[in-house]
Amino acid sequence: MKKIVAGLDFGTSNSAIGYASGNALDLHTFEHGGQSVPTALFYDEEEGVLVSGHDAEVRFLQGHEGRYLRALKSILGTSLADDATRMGARSWPFRSLLSSFLISVKKSVEQAAGGEIAGLVAGRPVRFVDEDDTRDARAEALLREVLEEVGFGPVHFVYEPVAALIDADAAMPDAEHVLVADIGGGTSDFTLARRSPDAAAREIAGFEILASHGVHIGGTDLDKRLSLKAVMPVFGHGTEMKALTSDVLLPVPPGYYSDLATWQKIHFCYSYAMKRDVRAVLRQALEPEKVARLLELLERQLGHRLANAVEGMKIALSDRELAALAFPDMADLPAITVDRPALARHFAPLEQRVAGAARETLGRAGVRPEQVGHIVLTGGSTLLPDMRRTLMDVVPAARIVPSDPFTAVANGLTKAAQRMCAAG
Repeated sequence: MKKIVAGLDFGTSNSAIGYASGNALDLHTFEHGGQSVPTALFYDEEEGVLVSGHDAEVRFLQGHEGRYLRALKSILGTSLADDATRMGARSWPFRSLLSSFLISVKKSVEQAAGGEIAGLVAGRPVRFVDEDDTRDARAEALLREVLEEVGFGPVHFVYEPVAALIDADAAMPDAEHVLVADIGGGTSDFTLARRSPDAAAREIAGFEILASHGVHIGGTDLDKRLSLKAVMPVFGHGTEMKALTSDVLLPVPPGYYSDLATWQKIHFCYSYAMKRDVRAVLRQALEPEKVARLLELLERQLGHRLANAVEGMKIALSDRELAALAFPDMADLPAITVDRPALARHFAPLEQRVAGAARETLGRAGVRPEQVGHIVLTGGSTLLPDMRRTLMDVVPAARIVPSDPFTAVANGLTKAAQRMCAAG
């Protein structure tokens, strides 16, 4: 079997992979026909099987009984990396779940390529964990271990925005200073580069990397904020309840709603203990009809479907002025609509933190905003008009370099893998 090298963009929401052999380079097309696959697993209770990617998403959306796990990358650098979850009759370590997903990606690409992966360049965010170098290093080490254990061969890491820079190189031959903004599902990462024809590092395509910086804010954080601001209030978020022993009014515990709006925590919300607590809150609630919806959501295990619907509403607002929540699972749910001005208000605090990280990157590079003539935007959240506008305000003189927000990182990583192979 021929040997190939690969470039893996293991994303929070979606993943993509390319492969190269000699001068040939291809971005892998998965079995369902797309060039990216949901970073997701689904344990089908009826069949007792664990499936991944597109199959996992389809079974989840079709309403199969089981557990849906998404945002697997988010466990890196957290205590969940050493934890386990129960599905069916057994306990599944989260590390083994990471392996299961990555094995499925490896099998898919090797079958399509007719070759065996003998080396990998994998993307990583600039920061897995904000302001904690030890946990950040552990996150990379765990990902490296898992990738090598499942058979990807020697693993090299490249920052995801650097990979997008490699991919965009040919589209900006006249560039001098370039800012790359990669707003992914879990992180926002930036690289400031300067054209340097004499640069020695082959993987950066003739650019000198002046600075890279990142912050742990991404598309899933935007989803969470939209859910808490626009959707969870109809389930009782922000309402009050009577205290048991006095006339004091207390807030309905906000933690229920925060967990339900966080992909990697949703499955913990279906526990007996949480449902018992919500039943107690229901008896004391000033707006019991709203808390009753929350209890129904938990008892019917609809939290993942609601989170998916919230994400769909956000995506719809990328090219519409108004979007409605599509959630037919609960017939008595009041209509929930969000327009772009409301979305801008909800997202503004997070977008300003992202912009702050971009400015910090320029500061670390010692480059003034007006010196930046080009900006590469990648990651699905850069399609949101307000996010794009916020980033452009950081470098007002820059022009946008054409780049595919969903495949640029995988393409750049594969080009880096190809050069590594040629060099070595």
